[in-house]
Amino acid sequence: MFEFLAYPFMQRALIAGTVIGITCALIGVFVILQKMAFFANAIAHSALAGIAIGFFMGLNPMVTAVMFGIIIAVLISYLKSRSILSVDTIIGIFLPSSMALGVLIIGLLEGFRPDLISYLFGNILAVDRFYLYLSVSLGIIVMILLAVFFKKYMFITFDRELASIHGINVAAYDYLFIILLATTVIIGTRVVGIILISALIVIPAASSKNISSNFTQMVVYSVIFGFASSVLGLMSSYFLNLASGATIIMVSGAIFLITLILRPVLAK
Repeated sequence: MFEFLAYPFMQRALIAGTVIGITCALIGVFVILQKMAFFANAIAHSALAGIAIGFFMGLNPMVTAVMFGIIIAVLISYLKSRSILSVDTIIGIFLPSSMALGVLIIGLLEGFRPDLISYLFGNILAVDRFYLYLSVSLGIIVMILLAVFFKKYMFITFDRELASIHGINVAAYDYLFIILLATTVIIGTRVVGIILISALIVIPAASSKNISSNFTQMVVYSVIFGFASSVLGLMSSYFLNLASGATIIMVSGAIFLITLILRPVLAK
């Protein structure tokens, strides 16, 4: 049953998928509670422009995508606090604009670029050593920072005004959080693709919320569901010969339905 682990590409895929699944699930708890799902989706779509810039300039597309995603995330957050426009309006401007920029740059590229398709829909089986090291390193950094500032983010999530009164620099922590979110979203695009990465962040956290009675339980369940979605999805895609990214999301969706059905019993 586990003969697939003998293949190096499956080993890399399993490690990358596990780290990204756990990281997405962990940060997804704060995304859900702070109602930032649309924000995560906007950052994911901005990745197309960052990836296109990488191909156009001859640089590693994942590096340029992370940098571009962070810039877009910071700009949205800055305008949210400075502009008279609502945050969903600001996101509604940046999301299609960054996508359009990506499409325009792709049009300038010479020749067919099959890798671009894998970034749109994900191809975890094509993970190389560079991406493995990049995703694992960034994923661990994100998890460490979230763990270090866990109590502060929990405080900010439930009562921003009270957190500010207690001397917490809410604005600074907000900027750090969106940088962590942008980093998580972008590195996850190689696993499930630009189109589906927001689901890997939202669904495990939403599933855990269905059956959790407190914040700690929600975090633990979300991490478990994120891990299970990545591992079971990858294994299922291998044995059933299905698209890996879509299979991971379908497994995550199935977990959500199960928790939704069992909520009356498990949430007590």
